[in-house]
This record gives sequence, C-alpha cells and structure tokens, in this order.
Amino acid sequence: MGDGDHIDMRGSTFYGPVTGKSESPRAAPSPTALSALPAAPAVFTGREDEVAELLGALDPGVGEGSESVVISAVAGLGGVGKTALALCVAHAARGRGWFSGGGLFVDLRGYDEVPVTADQAVLALLRALGVGDADLPPTADEQYARYRGELSSREPVLIVLDNASDPGQIAPLLPGEGGGHRVLVTSREVQDSLPVRQFRVDGLAPEASRELVDRSLRRYDPGDRRVAEEPEGVRQLAELCGHLPLALLIVSALLRRRRQRPVSTLVGELRAAEDRVRALRAKGVDQYGKELSLRPVFDVMYARMEPELARVFRLLGQAPGDSVGIGVAVSLTSLEPECLEPLLDELAAVSLITPFPGGERWVMHDLVKVYARLVAVEDPGAHEEVAEARIRLLEFYYQLLLSAKAHIEGVPEEAPEDYFNTRELALKWLDSERTGLLKVAHWTDGGDKGRRRSLLIALHLDSYLSFRRAFDDWATVTKAAYEAALQIHDSWVEANTSDAHGLALFHLRRFEEAETAQRRALRLSEDSGDAEGQAMAWDHIGLTLRALGRYDDAIDAHTRSAQIAAEIGLIRQTSGIRMNLGAALGEAGRTEEALDVFEEALTIHVELGDKRGETMARDSLGITLSKLGRHEEAVTAFVHVLGLCAESGDWHRRALAWNRLGLTWNELGLHDEALGAHIRALNWFVFFRDRLGEALARASIGTVLLQLDRTEEALSARRQALEMFQEFGDEPHIAAILDAHP
Repeated sequence: MGDGDHIDMRGSTFYGPVTGKSESPRAAPSPTALSALPAAPAVFTGREDEVAELLGALDPGVGEGSESVVISAVAGLGGVGKTALALCVAHAARGRGWFSGGGLFVDLRGYDEVPVTADQAVLALLRALGVGDADLPPTADEQYARYRGELSSREPVLIVLDNASDPGQIAPLLPGEGGGHRVLVTSREVQDSLPVRQFRVDGLAPEASRELVDRSLRRYDPGDRRVAEEPEGVRQLAELCGHLPLALLIVSALLRRRRQRPVSTLVGELRAAEDRVRALRAKGVDQYGKELSLRPVFDVMYARMEPELARVFRLLGQAPGDSVGIGVAVSLTSLEPECLEPLLDELAAVSLITPFPGGERWVMHDLVKVYARLVAVEDPGAHEEVAEARIRLLEFYYQLLLSAKAHIEGVPEEAPEDYFNTRELALKWLDSERTGLLKVAHWTDGGDKGRRRSLLIALHLDSYLSFRRAFDDWATVTKAAYEAALQIHDSWVEANTSDAHGLALFHLRRFEEAETAQRRALRLSEDSGDAEGQAMAWDHIGLTLRALGRYDDAIDAHTRSAQIAAEIGLIRQTSGIRMNLGAALGEAGRTEEALDVFEEALTIHVELGDKRGETMARDSLGITLSKLGRHEEAVTAFVHVLGLCAESGDWHRRALAWNRLGLTWNELGLHDEALGAHIRALNWFVFFRDRLGEALARASIGTVLLQLDRTEEALSARRQALEMFQEFGDEPHIAAILDAHP
C-alpha cells in the first residue's frame, strides 16, 4: 500500500481511481478513526442554505431509531458543484465531531466510459477500513458482508459515494447494522428508487458567482483586482457561464492564464463563439483531478438518452422563453401531453430540466439550451425536425395571441377562436410566455410562412405590451419587425410595422421620431390602397401632433381618420377615433364640441356592449365636464370609470381615474378626499413603474397639501414631481410647477 490518502490497488482490476486511506497496512479491523476524505474545496461559496440543509440531514442527533434517515442524495446538472458541496459538508460534519468513526469516500465515476462497479468499490472501502488483501473474502457477497460487519463494529462513519449514475452502484454499499452511520450520495440523476432524502442543487446566485471568480483569482494572485475593477464584465461573464460552478472555475483558470488581459476580452470571445459550451475549456484539471471542460460533461448525458428522449431534448432546446410551458412543449414535439409528460419527467430526473411547482412549466439551464441547439445543428438528420417544430410553435403562439389580444381589448368575440375564458387567464398566459413571444417576433430568418407569422406576432403584441406599459419592448420588437419587412418587400407589413413602431415611440414620448414613422406608414398605405391602414395612420399622427401642441393639425388628422374609417364600415374604430378627436378639440379650447363628441361616443359604445370603449368615453367625459366646471357630474363619471376598470382589471387606467377624481374633489373643496385619491393613484403608478404618471400624482399631491397648509410636504412633493418632469423634458408641466405659488 502507498502512503497518503490514495490506496495502491495493484492486484485488482479498476477502470478509474477509487479514493481511500488505511491507518495501517494489512491490519485487522481497527476502531481508529478513518481519514479518507479528499480535501475540502479550496474555493467554495454561495451554498450556505444547501450546506445547512445537508448538515441537518446528517446530524446524528436528528431522527434516531428505525425511522432515521441514513442516506442523503444530492442531484444536479453536471458541473453544478455537487462533489464540492458534498465534501464541504462532510468536512464540516467531521469538524463537529459527529462521525467519530471517520469518513470514507469513493468516486464511482458513473459517467465515465466504464464506471466503477459496486464490486470494485467495496474492495477499496474494505482496504480503507483496514482489511488487507490477504484477508479479503473471495466472493463479492462475502466482501459486502465483511464491509457491513466492519461498519457495525465502528463508531458512526460518514460514507460519501460520489458521482453515481446507477442505483446498482449505491445499494450494495449501504451500511447494515450499527447506529449513526450516514451515506451521502452525489449524482446527476435523482435516486427515486432508493430510500433516500433527495436534495437538488442549481446554479449559483449572481453575487455568489462573482465571489467564486474573485476568490479563484485572488487565491492565485492576491493582487488580482479585475473582479473589483470590472464589475459589469464579471456580471456578463457569469451570465455567459449560466452561473454554473464548473464553467466559472474554467473562466477563472482562463483569466489566471491571461493575467494581464481584462475580463471584457474573455466576455467578447465567449459571445462570439459558435459553440460556447465547447469554448468553456481550460488546460489542466481541477482540485479533484477532473478535466476543466464543459462539453464532455454534456456529451455523456446526451449519449445516454434513448432516441425519443434525445429528440424531445433537442426540440425543447428550441423553446425561446425563460421557461417552457406544457403548450409550448406539445407544439415543439408534436406529442400529446400524456405521452410527453413522462419524457419531461425523465429529463427532470437527469437534471437537464427543472420543473416549476405545479408541474406545468419547466426551465432548461442556459448552457444546456445552448448545447441542445448545437447538437441539433450538428446532426443533419435533425434539421428538418427543428424547422417543423419552429413553424408549429409560431402557429401556436399566433393563435393564442389573437385570442388573448381580443380579451385585453374587451372583444373576445372577435377572436377566430377563444382559448381563454377570461381576461385574467389571457393575461396570465401572456405574462408566462412574454419572453418567448418577444423572441419569436425576431424569428425572421426562416421560410416565408415562418417569417410572416413572426412579423404578425410582433404586430399583435401591441395591446399586451401597451397594457403592461412595456413601451421599450414594444419599440424594440416593432423596429426589428419593420427592418425585417423591408427584406421581404411586403408593403402591407412595412406600413403596419412602421405605424406600430411610431405608436411605441409616441408612448416613449419620442414624438418627432414617432411622427416620421407614422407618416411613412401613411404613405405606404396610400400607395397600396389600404384604407384601414390609412385610417389608423392618420389617427396615430393626430395623437402625436396633439402631444406636440399642434392642435389644429391634430384635429384635421383625426377628422380624416374618422371619415375613412366610417366609409369602410369600421363602427367601433370610428367611435374610438372620434374620442381622440374630442380630446384634441378639448385641448384646443373647443370644450363644448368635445363634450358632444364624447357623449355621442358613449352612446355608441354602450349600444355595442364595448366595455373598453365605454370606459374611455366616460373617462373623457369626466375630464371635459371638469373643464366646464360641472364637477359633480365629473365625479359621477370618474366613479363609474373606477368600477369599469375594476371589472376589467385595467388597473393602470384606474390609477389615472383616481388621480382625475382627486383633482375634481380638490376643486369641490374636498381636500382630504382628494389627497387620499392621489395617494392611491401614486401607489399604482409606482407599482407600474410609470414615471410620468408618478410625476402627475406627486404634483397633484403637492397642490392638495398646499390647500391643507402642509407647506413643507407640498414643496417636497412638487420638487420630486419637477425632477421627474425634467427627465421627460415635459416643458408644460415643468412651467406649471415653476409658475405655481407655494
């Protein structure tokens, strides 16, 4: 036998190293404590909760008796740091004096080409327990019996079985008689066939990822301050590593080798790599002799899959969102849920996807998704299946988006098929698929059918992104859609994407850019003879002109729009356009005309049963009645709006109504009621991250506080509002605050 922590196993046949240590060569069983654990990880961070949970499971003072848990299993994706976690916990447990009989460790090498068998492992464990070669029983059954007998005569021993791939490697090595022994197993697969307490380990938190890289660099060179000096580069590097500990150790090794180069250069290399998984590779081995290379880890798991499971894995990798819902999974794989769900369970069992509570959504680690897409590209036989899967997914998204949009707009009957019973369900689906929808809207590099579906998805996201106040996302997706439309020379798509982009820019208060995009859309619609497109473009131009203070031009634009819409029989749309006309008339000082327009619009929307249109009409009526000094009638209108918004779930418009109601109550001298209304509005605007709405509410609060002689609070509220209006360059509101007397 050799000295140190490793056993010389000459005389036996092994296909991989098995670690152990004996206190005296060829000795008889001895009660002395074993010290066969490899060293604790030199760089370890971010696992405080996992360490605490595992120590709780190993604590010999917990769960004593026949019901005590003697086996704990840690499962997780390859490279997630299971071995480091197990050894950290093992050393901590030994440090607490829990396992006076010592610790044993075997690397079962379950994912090597030839794993270590239980028959091979038990020989190493017997030697570590002090049983010399001459004393080894001749048969495997006798060797297992001897192993259990050795443990039965010892004080509690902690046995770490690392890197298992099959329950058959584990079961024969479990202790028999003797109290207090604990077994800690690590594997990429859950051990659901054994009586274990199962733990799962995921990637590190962002801060822990940063700390791991920092510790790795400064352990090598205490003067290395790149992590502190390049926080954004390190953040991006950790994201590219998917916060996977093995990947983070690899990039740390790469950074150590290129000591004089900034972190940003490595970030650029990984972003540019065609195969980021293969690019995550460094020379040498880690502390435990494992290769610093990520791709072989994933290759082993992929090679172990049955063909149908491998197909599902490849196709799930095409999912565009942060997580995969059952509907997306079904559309990608073309499998019925009852056939697909067992395969999803299998992928979850081998740590390639992680289920969310409830079992309706799954998440695939970013690097695993990169790998799944790469193997699909590398396999010529998979190209057609991927293309077909993407078309199915686009069609799935498109049909459900049409239904969800109709619910948001309050006209579910206009959807070709209603997939949602309520607006709440439609919004829930949109929220869950938001990332995926935004990404497929950029899938414009496929065939004609797929490209057109992507562009239509980009267009039909308007109502949802507007409802969620996600105007930056809306502007981004519509700009990309317009640029893609230019490539296919489709004037209708060009016009509609340009108009949608203009409307998104309008909501971002980028009015000059918005007008440019909207007038371009108008020209394209006129060239193609698209009357509906012309009506919408004129209406949106009117909104922008009104925001620019060009009220007469806005009135003309809305009038043209309403005339075109009426001529082609768009009744509901015509009424909506006329409400925009009424708003322009009101801002131009033609208040009585505006009131007539809104009363007419209200009648039409009530007759149509259009709750959304009714809400907007009553809201506009309230504003106009307030301007005319008819404050009691305005209060009635706004209260009605609050009820309609609560019914529909339009909480942002409800916030606007609360603020307007507060302004009206203040005019009536009901200052306390007004302050309460403005505070409610402010809370909702903050919730929606609507900075302009928040500024309006704070300005209103300042006005009411002055009426209540709370001058210092009023000045503070106005100061905050002024700073926000200055962010937007909103000159009229800035002037109003500066001109107001305290």
